[in-house]
Formats: sequence, C-alpha cells, structure tokens
Amino acid sequence: MSFLPAPLEPVRPAILRDVAPVTRLVVAAAWLLVAFVGVDPRVPAVLLAAGVGALVAMSGLPLRASVRRMAPLVIAAAGLAVLTLVVHPSRSDPAAATLVDLGLFRVTVAAASAALALALRLALIAVASLLVFGPSDPTTFADSLVQQWRVPDRFAYGTLAALRVAPYLAADWSSTRAVRRLRGIEARGPVASLQVAGARMLTLLVSAVRRGERMALAMDARGFDAGRRRTHFRVIRLGRRDALVLGAGIAVALVALIVGALP
Repeated sequence: MSFLPAPLEPVRPAILRDVAPVTRLVVAAAWLLVAFVGVDPRVPAVLLAAGVGALVAMSGLPLRASVRRMAPLVIAAAGLAVLTLVVHPSRSDPAAATLVDLGLFRVTVAAASAALALALRLALIAVASLLVFGPSDPTTFADSLVQQWRVPDRFAYGTLAALRVAPYLAADWSSTRAVRRLRGIEARGPVASLQVAGARMLTLLVSAVRRGERMALAMDARGFDAGRRRTHFRVIRLGRRDALVLGAGIAVALVALIVGALP
C-alpha cells in the first residue's frame, strides 16, 4: 500500500521515465514559479500547453488514467474561477471595462483575466505534478533525492516510509469503529459520532506512535543512522537526456515570460 498513487504504467514511448526525478522536479518548479510571477494569463497558458504536450508526447502515461488523476484539481480550478468572477472587486467599478453584462451579473475584463489566470495556474499544478510523480514510483524519487541532491538518507527514506505507512491509519480508523460496534457502543447519529471521535483519535494516535517506533528501530537496524556513507542498489545518473529536458523546460519558461510581456 502507498499513500501516493501508484505510478502509471507507460503505454507509449516514455522519454520522461528515463529522466531523473529531480530533473523533472526542477523544471516543474521553474514553470510554477514563472506561472505565479507572471500576471498575464498568457504565461500559464503557454506553460500549460507545453505541459499537456509533454504529457501526451513524452510521458507515455495513459491519457484516460491521467485525466482521472487530474480531475479533482481541474474541477477545483473551475470552481475558483467562477468564484473569482463573482467576487472580483472590479464588478462594482462602473469605469471597469465590461465583458458580459447580464443585468444582475456583470463580468468585467479584469475579473475574467484574473479568473482565467487562476484556473490555468491550478491546471498547470495538476499537469506538472503528474509529470513529476507519474513516470516513476516514490522509491525512485527518494533514491534520486539522495543521490543527486544529497538529501540525508534518514530524512528521505524516513519520509518515504511514512508515506508507505499512512494508509494503515485509515485501516486503524475502520478497525476502531468495528471494535466499538462489536462491543455494542457504536455511535448512533452524527452528533454521537462527533462525541466519540476524540476517543477514536486517541487510539489512532497511540497506534501511529507504536508503529513509528517499530519503523524507526527497523531503519536503525538497517544502518540508516550509522553515520557512514551508504551504497545504492538503484543507481541514478544524470545524463544527456536530463540536460535536454532541463534546457527545454527552462526555454519554455523564458518563452512564457516573453509572451506575457507582449502588449
């Protein structure tokens, strides 16, 4: 079990699968930084178009499964865009340029621009996240952080282990409910459920602490805190493909900035 979604199996040539995760992470961070720095909606639009193109042509990920994973954030982006249209301060400004006037509902150019920019940025977050984490599993990501960025083993693999164990919290929560039901003290109704939630949370906390202690002992027994340099079973090296992807990603970010600066 894993807290993170399982990596999607490639169904087409997967160029990004052979690129180090830290390279994809740097490109995605640069894109998001540029998208949030640029005020014009054309900036995230260019980056989103490039991200979708990379998703289709370079990731090898199945498109239907990719859309399902991005759907929650895309739906949230649409909802926030509509909310921005409703509450934008330019709607009460008579001097603001009007795009659509339906009487009670007035959409200004400034509100539409802000709503579009917000929706595009959130959609870009969804696409960039999928491009970073989709092609490889969390273990490969932790290996890349340790080998390329020299992240301490105890921190990187400890975080990975915590993510792997997180689903068991949901199982423990269900177990406490089943135990209470067997003892005949199951809460009836939403108010009673809230009243017993504290006791169940305490049980969950104790279980998590005990599991964390066992995991820490197991990691120490495997030398994660030995203070010595560790070797790596899965060696990840940066190569020409990483340089090409990094250069292309930075070039796309610069193009987006230039497009956003155009009148």
